[in-house]
Amino acid sequence: MWRKKYYSIVFITAILSSLYNSSLVAKELFPYKEIGDGQNALSVILTLVDGITVDPEGNIYISHRSQNRIRKINKNGIITTVAGNGKAGFGGDGGPAIKATLNYPAGLAFDNGNLYIADRSNHRVRKVDASGIITTVAGNGIGDYSGDDGPAIQASLNLPSDVALDSQANLYISDRSNHRIRKVDSKGIITTYAGLGVAWYGGDHGPAEEAFLKFPFGITFDKKENLYIADRGNSRIRKVDNKGIITTVAGNGLFASRGDYGPAIQAELSYPTDVAVDDFGNIYIADRNNNRIRMVNTIGVITTILGTGGSHYNGDQGLALQTNVHLPFALAVEPGSQSLLVVDRSHFRIRRLTFSTMRVQTIAGNGKSLSQGDQGQALGATLNGPRGILIDNEGNIIVADQMHHIIRKIDSKGFITNIAGNGKRSNLGDGKPAIQASILRPATMAIDREGTIYFASPSGNGWIIRKIDSKGTISLFAGNSKVGIEGDDGPAVEASFYAIKDIAVGPQGNVYVADAVNPFIRKIDKQGIITKYAREPWSKLEGNIHPNGLAFDPEGNLFVSDSGSCKVWKITAAGEVEHVAGSGAFEDSGDGGPALEAGIRSPDGLAISPHGELYVAEERAHRIRKIDKNGIITTVVGKNGKAGSGGFGGDGGPAVDALVNGPARLAFDSEGNLYFTDRMNNRIRKVDTHGIITTLAGNSNFSYLKDGLEVNLIVHDFP
Repeated sequence: MWRKKYYSIVFITAILSSLYNSSLVAKELFPYKEIGDGQNALSVILTLVDGITVDPEGNIYISHRSQNRIRKINKNGIITTVAGNGKAGFGGDGGPAIKATLNYPAGLAFDNGNLYIADRSNHRVRKVDASGIITTVAGNGIGDYSGDDGPAIQASLNLPSDVALDSQANLYISDRSNHRIRKVDSKGIITTYAGLGVAWYGGDHGPAEEAFLKFPFGITFDKKENLYIADRGNSRIRKVDNKGIITTVAGNGLFASRGDYGPAIQAELSYPTDVAVDDFGNIYIADRNNNRIRMVNTIGVITTILGTGGSHYNGDQGLALQTNVHLPFALAVEPGSQSLLVVDRSHFRIRRLTFSTMRVQTIAGNGKSLSQGDQGQALGATLNGPRGILIDNEGNIIVADQMHHIIRKIDSKGFITNIAGNGKRSNLGDGKPAIQASILRPATMAIDREGTIYFASPSGNGWIIRKIDSKGTISLFAGNSKVGIEGDDGPAVEASFYAIKDIAVGPQGNVYVADAVNPFIRKIDKQGIITKYAREPWSKLEGNIHPNGLAFDPEGNLFVSDSGSCKVWKITAAGEVEHVAGSGAFEDSGDGGPALEAGIRSPDGLAISPHGELYVAEERAHRIRKIDKNGIITTVVGKNGKAGSGGFGGDGGPAVDALVNGPARLAFDSEGNLYFTDRMNNRIRKVDTHGIITTLAGNSNFSYLKDGLEVNLIVHDFP
C-alpha cells in the first residue's frame, strides 16, 4: 500500500458526498462545463498535463497544468474537476479544493484518503483530504532552499515536481530546482533525503544525502520501499534503497537513445521525466526527449515498449512499438499491474498501454491544443507580452497576446478564448477564418462600429495591418511588407510602413495610423486609399515628431502622443493642430498642475474616458496619467506617482499605489472601468470606477514550457 501511484482508498466517494450532495442542481455538479466537466474525456481538449495517478478502483487523476486544475476521469470515461478553480495563484487553504487556486500543478500521490499535489509554481505541496478540504503541508511559497529540521510548512521549496509516500505515511518531495529529494515525516518535520543541492552527478553507492542530483523530476516507491528518481538533468534513473544508499539503475549520462536489449546502466536516456514500478519490480521510464517509454526488467535489461522515436501522431490501437508518442511526460501503473498510463504530453492525450496485448488506446484528450488557459478562467491564462487591447461591441475584452502570436477574448464571465491566430509565427491565411490563420506578433488594435477588428503586425522588413470582419474572416487591409513611408494617395495595400505604433478608427469608419518614423498621421478611407491626415497644419510642427498613440473623442478630435517631442497633440475635427500636454522636457514632472507644463517623458497609449478625460500610458515611466477637462494632469496608476518604479503589486488597493511594469495600451468600458495591458508583467489589469486595481487576466507565468532546465545547445564543428 506504499506505492506512489495507487492506494486502497475511496477518495472520490468522500469528495462527492461532501461537495456534490443530492440537493445540488445539475449545473452545480459540473461547475466548469466550459472546460469539459461532465463530458467524455476523449472529447476534451487537454493541452498540457504534467502529472497522473490512479486509485485501485480505476479512477484516474491528472494535473491539468494548462487549466491549473486537478481532474478525475472515472471508469466510465467522464472527466470532472476535483481541485482548482482554474486561476493561477495561491489561495483557498482551509476550504473546498475545487475553489482553491493552484499554479502549474505537477505530480500527484495518494495516502489514506488524502491526495497530495506538487503545486509547482506556488513552491508548495498541498493536500486534499477525504472531505475535499485543501491545505498546505510543505512550503512557504518562497522559491528557495531552507527549513530543514523544522516544520515543513515554514520551509522553502523550489518548483517541486513530484510527490510520493512510503508505508509509514512519510511524504517525499522531488524538490526539483533545489536538486534534492526532501522528506516530511508524520510529525510535519522536513529534512533532505537525497541530494547535496548542487546540479551535478555523483555519489553512487554512498548515502543518498551526500549524492549529487540534477533537476530531479518524477519519483516513486516500489513494494520494497526503494525510492526511484527520474534524475532528468543527468539523464539517469537513480534508486535510493531502504537503507538510504543511492545507485544508478538506468542511463549512462549520455543524452542519446541507444542501449536497448543490454544492461540498463549502459543505455542512453534523454531527459527522463518520470518513473513507475509495477508489482513485479519492472521499472518504466518516460524517456521524454527520445519519444519512448522504456522498461528495465528485474535482471536489469532495458528495452523500448512504446514509441518509435518519431514524434508525429500515427493513431491508436496499433502495436505499442509501432505507435508514436511525443515528449511523454508522466506515468502511472494501473491496479494489478495490467496496464500503464502515459501522459503523451505533446500529442495532448492520455494513453493506456495494455501489457497483455501490447496495444495502445487513447483514454483522454482529443489531440487538440489551446493557448495556455484558453476556455478557462483568464486568471489561469498565460500571456506573453500583451500589447493591444480594446472592448468590442458586446463588452468583451480583446487582447493582442503578442509573443504567443494570437488574439484572445475575455468574456463577461472571465473566461478566455482564442479568436485569431494558430500560434505559428507568420502572416498567412488571408481569406480564411482568423482562428486558422497565422499572425505574427500582433500589436496595437482598433475596432469599428460593424465589429471589424484591425491589428498591426510586423511583416517582411516592414509592417502590415490586417482585419478580421464580423464573420471572423481575416484579410490584408494595408501594407506591402516593405519598410518605408511611401504609397500615399494610392491603395493602402501597396503602401509601406516603418514601425506601426498605433491605429484608431474615426467616427466615419476611416482608419488612422501612427508610424514611429513617419511624422505624419496617415488615414485609410473606406475605399482603401491612404493619405496624410491634416497634412498642412501637421507639417508646420517643429522638432522630431514620432507619433506613438492615437485616440478619438466623441467629437471627432484625434489625440496623438508624440514620443519625439514628449508632447500630446490634438487634431481637431476641423483639421487644426493643438498642443494639449507636455512641456517638451524629457522628464517626469508636473503632477497636479497644468498638463502643458508637465514633463511627459514617454507618452504612449491613449484613451478617452466616458467623462471626456484623456488618459496617457507612460510605458517607460511605469504609470498612467489623466488629463482632466480643465487641463490638469495627475497620476492615476503607478506607485504614488513616482516614475520609474516598474514592478508588480497592489492588487485590491488604490491603483495609484500599485506597481505596474510597462503599461502599453488602454481601453474603457461603458461604465468607466479602465483596462490596460501591463505588458512586462504579462497581465491585463483593471481599474474600477473607485480607483481600485485588480488583475483580470494573466499571472507570473510567461510561457508554455516552464520546465526549470537550462537551455542546452549542441554545436557541431564540421570540416
